[in-house]
Amino acid sequence: MKHVFDVNNLDGMPAFSPPHHTKTIDKKLVYEETGARNLAIWHGEIEQDGVAELHVHEAMEQAFYVLDGEAKFRIGGEEQKVGEGNLVFIPRNTSHEITSVGDTELKILIVMTPPPSSAGAWKKQ
Repeated sequence: MKHVFDVNNLDGMPAFSPPHHTKTIDKKLVYEETGARNLAIWHGEIEQDGVAELHVHEAMEQAFYVLDGEAKFRIGGEEQKVGEGNLVFIPRNTSHEITSVGDTELKILIVMTPPPSSAGAWKKQ
């Protein structure tokens, strides 16, 4: 079981794209298979102009920590541009969209509680 992760070297880890996300790659760091029962932490990369389309999680809270790049977050009806070092919190049942808007790809850590149980956790708005 792995307990320490180097987010600057995730080569070889399985990658995927959640539903309603374009030009995105996520890698699971902390999740059920690593022993986590009540949260998940993923590393996400969104290419320039990539987007996590407007969606909502009915039962899940999320926090996004920007490691590199810039993003435009639309949360509810408000938009906010964020960059490296910013943390964004999304309460459950809150619509949100993330667009990579910087000159480089966006790299983020994504914390979710409870962990998503299926692709149905992403409900498109």
